[in-house]
Amino acid sequence: MTREELRNALLKKDNKFATNYIVVANTYMNISYDLMTHKLNMLNAIVNKKLFRYYIKYPDKRVQFAYNHQRVENNTHSHLILKIPDEYILPHTEYLKLRDLMWFSWWQLDDRHNRKFRLWFQKVDDEPTSKFFNVKYAVRQTKEDTAQNNEFQFGIL
Repeated sequence: MTREELRNALLKKDNKFATNYIVVANTYMNISYDLMTHKLNMLNAIVNKKLFRYYIKYPDKRVQFAYNHQRVENNTHSHLILKIPDEYILPHTEYLKLRDLMWFSWWQLDDRHNRKFRLWFQKVDDEPTSKFFNVKYAVRQTKEDTAQNNEFQFGIL
């Protein structure tokens, strides 16, 4: 799958990815992309198990992450776009429960004595162009984004 195919898959309405939220999982350490993928896979399993115990048997009730790892100096981090089933979204709280669960679970995955893992969760504007630019930035589609950093790894958990 190329970056362009991933971007187009994320922007399709019927795929139900939450493109109106920016989620960044920061490690504040230099780790490999394989270890970062492993940590995100553990986060995904923890979140899904807390929300619905039988998530493996019922994949349609599973929260998914579309990730794009990026490495900058002393911070390997990942841009995430979430795919959340409708039953986990409450009308008045939207993604607050999920945000808090992800934040705390990500913080717990840090092995250091002074834990520094942080999860950044923010809603973008309601304009359609904002959602498009969020996905474009998360997938690193433009040359300006890749000029400063040419190391990427992306996929879907």
